Amino acid sequence: MIEGAFWGVLLRAGEIAVEASTTLFCGLVVAGIMRRMLGADGTRRLFGGAGGKGLFRAWAVGMLLPVCSLGVIPIAREMRRAGVPSGTVLAFVLAAPHINPLSLLYGLTLSEPVVIVCFAAGSLAIALLAGAVWDRFLARRSDDVPAGDEPVPAPGLKRLAAVAVTAARESVNPTMGYVLLGFLVTGLIAGLLPHGCLGTTMRHDDPTAPLLMTAVALPLYVGPLQGMMRLGLMFEHGNSVGAAFALFELGIGMNLGMIVWLGVLFGWRRVLLWFLFVTAVTVGLGYAAEPTLYFAKEEASHTHAFDEWASPFVDGYGAGWGAVRESLVRKAGVLEIVALGGIGLLVLLGAGLAAFDRRGRVETWLTTAPPATARPKARWNRDVPGPVLGLAALAGLVAFSVAALYIYYPAPRDAFTEIAAVHAEAFVAVNTGKSEEAVRQIRRFDLLTRKLQVGVFIRTGTMDATAGAATEDLRERLEELRDALLAGDKPTAKAVLPKLDAAYRKCRGTYLPPAAGGT
Repeated sequence: MIEGAFWGVLLRAGEIAVEASTTLFCGLVVAGIMRRMLGADGTRRLFGGAGGKGLFRAWAVGMLLPVCSLGVIPIAREMRRAGVPSGTVLAFVLAAPHINPLSLLYGLTLSEPVVIVCFAAGSLAIALLAGAVWDRFLARRSDDVPAGDEPVPAPGLKRLAAVAVTAARESVNPTMGYVLLGFLVTGLIAGLLPHGCLGTTMRHDDPTAPLLMTAVALPLYVGPLQGMMRLGLMFEHGNSVGAAFALFELGIGMNLGMIVWLGVLFGWRRVLLWFLFVTAVTVGLGYAAEPTLYFAKEEASHTHAFDEWASPFVDGYGAGWGAVRESLVRKAGVLEIVALGGIGLLVLLGAGLAAFDRRGRVETWLTTAPPATARPKARWNRDVPGPVLGLAALAGLVAFSVAALYIYYPAPRDAFTEIAAVHAEAFVAVNTGKSEEAVRQIRRFDLLTRKLQVGVFIRTGTMDATAGAATEDLRERLEELRDALLAGDKPTAKAVLPKLDAAYRKCRGTYLPPAAGGT
């Protein structure tokens, strides 16, 4: 039992680390760009100063950047160092994790679009209101004192190197301990909760659902994409809309690591007062949304939306390093592997600088202007102002996140290549009695069908009703099979296989022409 809990905690913490890798890497790079290209003055101008203008800009910039509630910490640190008003910093911290180009399309495709739009509007209202309340009642003059402007690195390779060095030092900064705290707390709670203990909670007819979601989701880390997937499952199963909004605002938007960081940064008394205000407004809007935004035709008796908030192992069965390693390998896609590699390189560079250059001689050299020469520069070798290059780099990150859509959400032909392999592995696992392996394959199967729909939507701008219905039917058969396996009912599980295969073939035929789809 203790051994199973250990492996469950390790797996859940590892999954969170993999899930957060891309947005955390983005946060480190953006912090480097802001400091070495935009500079303190350019950062202050980007966020528009104090007042409503700055608060709205914080929301708008946050919505464009692909960061999460942990990846936002390096950026917020840089905003504070530059002297951006503290209310604007907090508005950015609230707004940035919820929606980015990747997660927005996921939500609009797999959830109720009008609900997602209303949730985004609610997020805007909370960010603006919370920032205004902080500025009016809780802010201090000392909060907004900049750390001091630094010289802008010389144009060319030095400027790019300065961005990398800043990101590397940030990756080993003591503040990154709060990021690790977010990983560990989430892994600890999720790994110790009994398997499936939340499967019958968050019901629409339960008036305590928004409060329960607030209590559960608040300390745990939830990435934007994973959060949107859970929202889609909640809408699909007819769960509480109020609980869904609490998940959106507080689950995706916060975690214990971020809360502790803010408390240490601004003082616990002020942060707790502000935090209680944000929580109260969120819960109030959640209860207001319950009767107005509930569109489900029926409510399922249980849901698998919260399976990853509990132990992955039933009574420790199947726990071990092999299961953990296999799950983490499957969790890491192309983007996660690149991001983990990038973070690893930054950590190595940062650790080297911390050990051998504590006085910052490298940064001094990078920010020292080269001697003026009488030799005119070539026409193609123009000096681009740092702020212009910084804004271009930030726009490039947005463009990259859009391009990443086409990697993360493949075209139907590519999607079905992977789905076919998972389909075969799931069938083999069920027929050979390997229930744990079958459940893992079913989870992959379900996720791939959701990525399939988003991949079609971003390429065509529409979702065919017939294809959508066939996909929903396939997921219902997958859920039926998963329920039978989790209940230990192997005869029923084998009886579901022909229905699942028929639903799979029908779904495949709606997305691919017969000549391309084959069998």
